[in-house]
Amino acid sequence: MTKINYSKERLRSNLRMGIVFSAIGTMLVLLSLVTGNWIYISVQSVGIGQIGAGIFMFMIYYFESRKQYLTLKNGELIKNTLFSKKIKLNQIKYIREFAGDLTLISEKNKLVIDTQIMDLNSLVELKNELKNYNLKNKNGVH
Repeated sequence: MTKINYSKERLRSNLRMGIVFSAIGTMLVLLSLVTGNWIYISVQSVGIGQIGAGIFMFMIYYFESRKQYLTLKNGELIKNTLFSKKIKLNQIKYIREFAGDLTLISEKNKLVIDTQIMDLNSLVELKNELKNYNLKNKNGVH
């Protein structure tokens, strides 16, 4: 089983956003407790929403750091999203590479891989694995 990792910058960005949203939300809740009710908007409800967004970003960070982006296992490429997507490597007809995306196309389905959110070493590993299966790109060149 081979894991294709997210870039470290993506994971750090999700963690930082979780920290920032939670900190801003906490400050807004504390500010609303000190100043009392505001006329037009409840600062406490905005703060709770910010804390909720921070918790959601922490959950995304945790999921992405545990699952990683792609998994190569038993001749299948699995895209680890909330609802996983799979494609069998031996059923792929061709690969289309455009604008930083790899699109793996078989007769029944296609799988789009965003190479810009992947770790560079993992991208090289993925391309080498695809070469092992002698997959062709849209122009017919290996």
